[in-house]
Amino acid sequence: MIKLQKTSLLALGLIILLTFWNCLFLGKTYDLVIKNGFIVDGSGNPWFKSDIGIKNKKIVRIGLIEEKQAKKVIEAQDLIVCPGFIDIHTHCDQGILTVPTVDNYVYQGVTTVIGGNCGGHPFPLKELFKKIKKRGTSVNFGCLVGHNTIRREVMGNKMDDPTEEDLVKMKNLIRQEMEAGALGFSTGLAYMPGTYSKTEELIELASVVSQYGGIYATHLRDQGLHITEAIEEAIAIGEKNNISVQISHIKLADDAVWYQLERITRPVEEARNRGIEVTLDQYPYTATSSGFGSSFPSWAFEGGRDKFMERLENEESYKKIKAHIITRRLTSTKGINKPETIYIASFNEFPEYEGKNLREILISQGEEPTVENTADLIIDIQKKGGASAVFFQMNEEDVESLMSLSYTMHASDGEVQVQGRGVPHPRNYGTFPRVISHYVQERQVVTLEEAVRKMTSLPAQTLRLSGRGMIREGLYADLTVFDRHSFGDQATFSAPHQYSKGLVYVIVNGEVLVEKGNHTGALTGMILCARK
Repeated sequence: MIKLQKTSLLALGLIILLTFWNCLFLGKTYDLVIKNGFIVDGSGNPWFKSDIGIKNKKIVRIGLIEEKQAKKVIEAQDLIVCPGFIDIHTHCDQGILTVPTVDNYVYQGVTTVIGGNCGGHPFPLKELFKKIKKRGTSVNFGCLVGHNTIRREVMGNKMDDPTEEDLVKMKNLIRQEMEAGALGFSTGLAYMPGTYSKTEELIELASVVSQYGGIYATHLRDQGLHITEAIEEAIAIGEKNNISVQISHIKLADDAVWYQLERITRPVEEARNRGIEVTLDQYPYTATSSGFGSSFPSWAFEGGRDKFMERLENEESYKKIKAHIITRRLTSTKGINKPETIYIASFNEFPEYEGKNLREILISQGEEPTVENTADLIIDIQKKGGASAVFFQMNEEDVESLMSLSYTMHASDGEVQVQGRGVPHPRNYGTFPRVISHYVQERQVVTLEEAVRKMTSLPAQTLRLSGRGMIREGLYADLTVFDRHSFGDQATFSAPHQYSKGLVYVIVNGEVLVEKGNHTGALTGMILCARK
């Protein structure tokens, strides 16, 4: 009898609890409401003040909402509420499985990252997507199919033109990757083996992408004296296939062409006037970052590493390689001491070099920091497995001029970082907050509304990402909330592993990912695939 009474009391308690729960939650209209924010909606229009109601991953109302209608309320009084930032140019495919929380991007307010840039992607893409879905990720992820990857699968590192059979094989692999959900086709024409390809090959391969409505994204063949010709090549590839052209990390990367913005704007704007969709992306720094491979003549690596090492043993070949490096990487028309402008970011063989420039390394070795000795050092670094480096190559005035163009997006060209590992480019931690704090607030190069447009709706439009990039009813609730007066980057070239300040909330697919400045660890991201 006592046992029966206890059971009855327990049942009664559960009924009361469920009744309370139903009254509290089931009658709620919204899963989440953001109240009183200054909304910068991604369109470029001026901000307005409103509430945002979210349910089932999407924005379902913009307007006055009572708090009692929401399961959870975020008070955004005096805060900016904007679409989550979309980074159109990253290499996050290289680390998203290792660090699925993607902290260095989340703390910038980024909710979507695009990989597969500069001609490289994990192959096959179907397997990458499968692994990411199983592991989970904090941000949305989309990927391009990389030309270098596809060419290497079929032809290795040959300099030869592809045969008809090679072209068929490459096109079939590209088709496979587009079917898997790739957003487009990327090239890295300064890297192997893409540097060996001719324009005709790229036109033919990009024809597959046109069948899926994908884009053509390119790391140009040249970003210095021949940048105009390189842009014209990219435009020709897009024009022949009736697809949009996205030019990656645009810059005037040789001091011989500083201040000559027309080398970029003339071909781009002539193409746009002809009805060809051409856009640019840019990171807000005067330094690049990559390996030393692009400092070498392309023929030096033909046939693989063993052949490369053989050429270095040949006195005549060594002299030619060294002369190329001096011309390509160590010569300045403005008297700049180039060895002082190149820093080691990551070097497995000699981690003690990380954070030091080439001049400092030579002095530590007891060598004179001459251009000739610097070229020898670069060759030695490549012999020992290569290193990632930071190269100060650009001019601040050019950075600002390119940023002000309506068709230029903000992007990092970074990758997923492990806190404290190496001395990477600060763009990995600071790109988006730096734009807001330095170029909007301090320099007034662009307005806040325009900067947000370049971070949100413009990349979404370029990639044809359905349901992303703006604050609109019916679209996915990817949102970033920050304090306009304090949001900014803290990462520097000497101390890059620093998250931004002033970020308050990040919401991905309707779920809170950053709450009051702290990453929740939630894995709320989705794979974004092309519509077939």
